Amino acid sequence: MSKRTIIGFTILFVLSLGMGTGAPPQDIADMALVNGKVVTLDPKNPAAEAVAVKGGRILAAGSSAEIRKYVGPATQVLDARGKLVIPGLIDAHLHFASGGRSLASLTFRGVSSVEKVQEMVAARIRELPAGETVNGSEYDHTLFPGQKWPSKEDLDKVAPNNAVVIRRVDGHSVWVNSETLRQSGITNDTKSPFGGEIAKDPATGEPTGIFKEAASGLLKVKPSSKPSSIKDDIERGLAYAATLGLTGIQTSASLQELEIFKQLKAEGKLTLRVYAWLPIDDLDRYIKLGIKQGQGDDMVRVGFQKVLIDGTLGSGTALMFEPFADDPAKTGLPQYKEDAFYALIEKAHQNGYQTGTHAIGDKGVNWVLNAVERAQKKFGAKNLRHRIEHAQIIIPSDVKRFKQLGVIASMQPTHCTTDMRFCEIRVGPERSKNAYIWKTLLDAGAHLAFGTDWPVEPLDPMRGLYSAVTRKNIESGTPEGGWFPEQRLTMTDTVRLYTLDAAYASFEEKIKGSIEPGKLADFTVLSKDIYRVDPKEVLTTEALYTILGGKIVFQK
Repeated sequence: MSKRTIIGFTILFVLSLGMGTGAPPQDIADMALVNGKVVTLDPKNPAAEAVAVKGGRILAAGSSAEIRKYVGPATQVLDARGKLVIPGLIDAHLHFASGGRSLASLTFRGVSSVEKVQEMVAARIRELPAGETVNGSEYDHTLFPGQKWPSKEDLDKVAPNNAVVIRRVDGHSVWVNSETLRQSGITNDTKSPFGGEIAKDPATGEPTGIFKEAASGLLKVKPSSKPSSIKDDIERGLAYAATLGLTGIQTSASLQELEIFKQLKAEGKLTLRVYAWLPIDDLDRYIKLGIKQGQGDDMVRVGFQKVLIDGTLGSGTALMFEPFADDPAKTGLPQYKEDAFYALIEKAHQNGYQTGTHAIGDKGVNWVLNAVERAQKKFGAKNLRHRIEHAQIIIPSDVKRFKQLGVIASMQPTHCTTDMRFCEIRVGPERSKNAYIWKTLLDAGAHLAFGTDWPVEPLDPMRGLYSAVTRKNIESGTPEGGWFPEQRLTMTDTVRLYTLDAAYASFEEKIKGSIEPGKLADFTVLSKDIYRVDPKEVLTTEALYTILGGKIVFQK
């Protein structure tokens, strides 16, 4: 639709409504969205046709006729033309700067052979100065024939003189070549650090080129001659996120990245709301500087303290009670000793910080629940809404503890529909019944929040909506009926987990996440009615408008 057409239609619609009839001046709207199919998530007024906005907040939601009294000569009127309008979508777990960087870097997402990786690396080397390091991401060895880990020799064939560092799609292991080992000073005698593994050939003792978890910290290569700017990465991510209907994110951030978000807000370039979680490694520094949970405003706010207790299923490093089915000698890689982890959570809790702990294996999840329970017994409940990020495999006896302890399960539906390819290989069919158990957790009264973990998974929230209601692999559309289909969710539940319940996870459910008077005017207008179309059509549903605080930040 052209800008001229929209303006013309808006003028006609304003004339048809009348101007400011019956409303006091303070109630004349800055914006009125009309003629929509509005799902409000407000139990008092669950459906509407129109919404009036003033000062970035919602004045009213109702029929187009009811909103008429809020329209004045200067009101911007947006005709939704019968399209579905939902509260602005919130991604409750992602790595935004890294995601923005991935949009401009060498990515191997979906590549299904070592030969294709070699081809792409060779092509990149031809573009770079001599000896420049090749950085890449998002390779997935479970897509390779036989799901075999690749080796340094695979990269040596095309990169004998350039260091090559390729991060796995889950971000928890790295694939490198011999030149990278040479620059890093890593030999057969180099020992794996605590919480990490240098994969070695059992016959020769040589590093294979795979570094898991903390072991990747041993890699030291020449930095790029043209390093990426974090601000550029974030701005690139903002432009992309707006096209997908996202109005809020809960993202990893350093203090530097937090300041960049604030700077972009001051420059009028911030097109979504940011809840920025900080690495717990600097907890003492935050306490000393007076950085508190929830500091900030409606646009940029300090989030939880991020902790990492284990790895991933894909890398075979998630912390499990029982050995991996495909590698019986291993039960995962804890990133802290158990007592040290409990003490860390207690310290954060004592000082009033929400924590969000990456825990994927059932033992990792158990440790987090134990830590929160101990902290609450020592220092009181405090209503800190501690979170478990991912919570992919949970022993049945731990399910009820989420509600009992007020712990939020921050989960990513596309992890399920990606990992189903290898989950039963890793942990067997019996333990897989306890994987990605969204419905079981909801039925037990737990709070959930949904996100993507971008760039581990694509940022598009439609992929998450589809995954949650079908439990089918996105590429293949299998299995028929869904993988462990008893865990499928309704679209009503899923949208809530991407909006109102995601807002709850950041203590913001009173100001956003639903369309009701007094809340922030954040909306997503979609091209299809995701509540009614065949689930396959959800994947091709687009954001027509992304509206933040009553202002259009993206228009299709």
